[in-house]
Amino acid sequence: MYIRNIFTIVVTLLTAIISLNYFVDPGAIYYRSGGNFPDMYAKSLLESDNGLLWSSNIISDRELALGLSSHVESADCVVIGSSSVMQIGTYGEPRSLDGTCNTILNLAVSGGGIADHLILTYLAIKNGPPKKIILGVGAWILANKSESMGSSVKLSSRYSANYEDAQLVILNSIQEDKVSLAKYLNLINLEYTKKSISLLWKWVSGNNSFIGISNVTKKVEVLIGTESAVELPDGSLVYPYAYINTAKEIPIPEDYFYYKNRTGSRSGMLASNTYFIDIYDRILSYIIESGVVPIVVLTPYHENLWKFKDSNIVMSMSKNEEIIRQLGKKLGVSVIGSYNPKNLGCKSNEFYDFQHATRECLSRIKMVEKNKNK
Repeated sequence: MYIRNIFTIVVTLLTAIISLNYFVDPGAIYYRSGGNFPDMYAKSLLESDNGLLWSSNIISDRELALGLSSHVESADCVVIGSSSVMQIGTYGEPRSLDGTCNTILNLAVSGGGIADHLILTYLAIKNGPPKKIILGVGAWILANKSESMGSSVKLSSRYSANYEDAQLVILNSIQEDKVSLAKYLNLINLEYTKKSISLLWKWVSGNNSFIGISNVTKKVEVLIGTESAVELPDGSLVYPYAYINTAKEIPIPEDYFYYKNRTGSRSGMLASNTYFIDIYDRILSYIIESGVVPIVVLTPYHENLWKFKDSNIVMSMSKNEEIIRQLGKKLGVSVIGSYNPKNLGCKSNEFYDFQHATRECLSRIKMVEKNKNK
């Protein structure tokens, strides 16, 4: 009887948690995913004067990228990558990639990896193509212990539905299918449950701005931010001013172990893997064959990380940058920017944290640096 009661309690609790996470859905990847909302949000964003309020409670960044990918013809440059390039855009000052792109549509997603580059490259060319595709390549994107491309893309069903097609078109084979337990295990994830409870409380309190389309009424000062995060009409992101101000006040750590636990070193993923180098070679080749100009962008990491010159982390960053430049030289692809902030003239106070540079720093990445490939 005791065991049965325990079993009943556990099943009831799990059912309640799963139901809460599925229907409240703070990441907009279950009940609130799909339908017409991502397309409506994307269309409203592009038509807005100053952008829309954004949070993952409203729409996940991958659902948004999927919606925006249907409008790539509106820009001559499409940005693909991770959160390190989410701020690249042509709205406000300073402008990103000035002289390279007249108009930009930013499709970057948080934690963007090889699979995201495959999917979004495929969609950009299928729905466009644009004149140029700007690819933000992080220091460890081509490094992995295994040949798994990750499961983060699979949390969004609509987004991951393009995964197999992207592999067939670009790689001519299925390297990995889209079946994953990640989406289902996420329903009992503690952090996701906390977000569900927080969002549910906002709903109960009558705050529905977190789940709808809310226009920003005033022009956004991109270096200052606003009360909430904002998606600008070009798809680039402006952080809340509280985050921007806090980041300015908190010094970037100088402890090596801080970086060791937050970089590829944590899981041994430091050196570029020949498997992923080949995958990226084929992505770039596909872009070129489609009549589109690829440009690889390397965004810098804070100088405090670079102080550990003899560490595996720094040596791998330097080596991986060299590998990417060699790949660019082989294919005739411009590789601009650098993982080292000194190469760009970025100051120590132009970072939110050790791996996310501010717009001031990113604006220094120019096409004239293409000579570094040679």
